[in-house]
Amino acid sequence: MSLKRRLLPAALLLSLAVPIVALSTLPAQAADDSITAYSAEATLTKDGKLQVKETVDLAAAGSTFSRTLATRVRADAERDRTYGLSDVSATVNGQPAQGFQNDSTDDGRRLTVNVSGQSKVVYSYTVDNVVADSTEGREVSWPILQGFGTAVPKASVTVNVPFATWVTCIAGRVGSSMPCTSSQLAESAALQIEQNGVPAGGRLTFLTGLSDQATVQPNAEFKTRWTLGHAFTADSSTIGLAVIVLAIGLLAAVALWFLRGRDAGKVVGGAPERPVLDGSDGPQFAAPDGIRPGQVGTVVDETADVVDITATLLDLAVRNYLTIVELPRETHFGKLDWELHRLNQGGSELLPYEKALLDAVFADGDTAVVSALGPSLRPRLNLVREQLYADVVTQGWFSSRPDAVRNRWTTAGLVLLSAGVVLTIVLAIVSKFGLVGFAVMLAGLALALVGQIAPARTARGAAVLGRVAGLQQYLANETSADLPQSHRLEFASRCLPYAAVLGLTEKWALEIAATDDDAEADAGIGWYSGPENWNLSDVGESLSNFVMAFGGSVSAGRRLF
Repeated sequence: MSLKRRLLPAALLLSLAVPIVALSTLPAQAADDSITAYSAEATLTKDGKLQVKETVDLAAAGSTFSRTLATRVRADAERDRTYGLSDVSATVNGQPAQGFQNDSTDDGRRLTVNVSGQSKVVYSYTVDNVVADSTEGREVSWPILQGFGTAVPKASVTVNVPFATWVTCIAGRVGSSMPCTSSQLAESAALQIEQNGVPAGGRLTFLTGLSDQATVQPNAEFKTRWTLGHAFTADSSTIGLAVIVLAIGLLAAVALWFLRGRDAGKVVGGAPERPVLDGSDGPQFAAPDGIRPGQVGTVVDETADVVDITATLLDLAVRNYLTIVELPRETHFGKLDWELHRLNQGGSELLPYEKALLDAVFADGDTAVVSALGPSLRPRLNLVREQLYADVVTQGWFSSRPDAVRNRWTTAGLVLLSAGVVLTIVLAIVSKFGLVGFAVMLAGLALALVGQIAPARTARGAAVLGRVAGLQQYLANETSADLPQSHRLEFASRCLPYAAVLGLTEKWALEIAATDDDAEADAGIGWYSGPENWNLSDVGESLSNFVMAFGGSVSAGRRLF
């Protein structure tokens, strides 16, 4: 037996022999239990199993005695080696053990026998998966003495392994790399091991090599030890597969958008769209295709939001369905408030969402104060949004309701995201490919995000959007200065709701204010009136504050081009 074989690296022996179970999981023995002698004999069979017989001389203080056999031990930094136990039995003083229990634990078997006083306990069992391949050739190993909750003063072990070529042994507490007192290979190829003193919870593990003449085949089994780092291993295989899965998911989302989420026609932004119709009574406001402010906002961003509803309310005021009365401030720096007065019920000339908005605002009477509207108005606005989404489909600008399309895509994305979460957990538990589950989650998130731009306008809707872009250019860059003075106030008032929905409220409120040609107090402009000593020149600030108060915030301007 060479010195090299006898002095194998301690780290290798430790990795092969250290049980996974902690000392705290070992059976607690009675305070006066003691083992007076221990011997064992093991024989390797032709089919690679180790038949073990252990004899324990015991002075028992209690009525039961337990020990644990670990069947899972550390193999290397990432894997555990697993053994199989079968044909487990025990005798006490030559008779079958009374009350013998052979219970499974997380990483082994707990053996319990009934004893009394001086007893000789003999354990018999068969261990599978003891032959492994290594860089040194085939090797046989097993932590034969293990799992006792009391110290063993001396252990004598004989292991019969045909064609054994070398042997080494470690003994001591869990984690120890101390060699056994003696270990040698006899001429009969039997391993002779002696150990003076094994502490409570300690173990004795042998490791022996086989020559090329041995016919027994390797049968060792290993299991990857779960760690967070292993579950989400970042190597060429895991990253490569995750990238492929993510790329497929992103391509699928883009393909769905390309096939189902694009507008049917190209949006073409031309020259500014001048909303003026010259007639016998002079120039009159005329929106492109007769589109109304709430419709403009929904066509532009495919969402019926509070800005669209606020612009619709302004438009209804300009069209004489209600008046907006600015209330006097209680103090100079007091909060502004407004009172809304319904002028008429409206008929078939109103679109359904416009009628729904009037009914929502004036649900409690023909007068409403803006500061008191919020809590009661918010739930009623759901019907207004429903009607507005239905209207853009009725107009032929969308083939399906934009909100329903977004909901379908978002739901599909969330389902894929949830599936990715489940897949991540499963893959992290059973493999190192947890990153692949993350890729599926990202693909689901991408699908949900793409769904926000998925509502597709029809060819007619794309054409209307192009004209709205022209209207926005006009409202942003032109004024009413080229119109007759007598028509400017009405024209600017009609432009204001469209300006509000396109983020240009202040500009066109100032256009209205610019029509004030004197310093005298004004009674109002028909659809908007202020408190005592209010001037039309103040309407810019007043209207901007009204839009903010009614809508909750000033919405960002929508820029198409």
